[in-house]
Amino acid sequence: MDIAWPALGAKVTATLAEDLNPELARVWWDMLPYRSVQSHAVVADGHFYHLVPGSEPVHAPHRTSEDRSLAPDGSVYLSRLQHLLIKYAPLLEPTVCARVARVPEEELPTLRQVAEQSWESVYRTKRTLEVRVTRHGDPGGHWRLPRQADVADPEAQALLDDLHAHTERVWLAPPADLLALHRGDVPLGSRGQYFSTLVYVNGELRLLGSTTLNPLVAATFDPDVTLDALRALLPRLTAMQTDFLGHCGFHDLHALVHRTHRVLPALRTKEEFRSVTAALALYVNCLRRWALHHFPWRHGEEHRFAPAADRDR
Repeated sequence: MDIAWPALGAKVTATLAEDLNPELARVWWDMLPYRSVQSHAVVADGHFYHLVPGSEPVHAPHRTSEDRSLAPDGSVYLSRLQHLLIKYAPLLEPTVCARVARVPEEELPTLRQVAEQSWESVYRTKRTLEVRVTRHGDPGGHWRLPRQADVADPEAQALLDDLHAHTERVWLAPPADLLALHRGDVPLGSRGQYFSTLVYVNGELRLLGSTTLNPLVAATFDPDVTLDALRALLPRLTAMQTDFLGHCGFHDLHALVHRTHRVLPALRTKEEFRSVTAALALYVNCLRRWALHHFPWRHGEEHRFAPAADRDR
């Protein structure tokens, strides 16, 4: 497949590693074509990633996992966080993940140039870099965010439609409420500052999306987990974060999660629960992607590593 960054005039080609993780490779292949926004790691270094538009990576089998820090540059991974990650340089974090493809050696210089631009966009400029993934030689054409399967209850279906519409609106452009928070327009933060609020928003969005909702989606495939258990768990695990985020100005998110709580009794099957929860998870993870992108990482210049001699002492 081709991975392209139109604004940079750059493209690389990746070949599927079907021998390593055939089910997961098929999941990625079946998503094509799609578009997303390029992100870059801010802790592990050495890789950049984007959010993919499907929930399948949350539960698809991982036959062969490996330590990404030991893998060759150009290795491509699809994680349970719904991230498509590409390693381009040494990693600081030994994270185990499932490889789905590889970018050839001769295209690594292009990959590294794009990665540097991605780092600049996340760390300093906040420029939005769109990434487009297609089958090799396919121009891609018009693309729409895929929808989750419909549900029977009219109120639950209306919620599902609204979740899709909200996610589609912010998939390639940041939401207004997040930008307002990052401008300091939301008067929330001790002693007249809002930097601490940005830190907590990042943490709560991560907890709500990839740490809570994604595992609930995966649990719908576990035959030992009942629909009643899923219905009971979702409100207990999401109410606190949702109310805090609503207080921080994420009013759409607050309303959508509480609507989800209300329609849970009307969801008749685990498949219907999966549709609504997967749609909500993708929306939350998309918001988190924007929160990470717009976070003022430039303050990292004030927290450089100590010299090696000082660390030894």
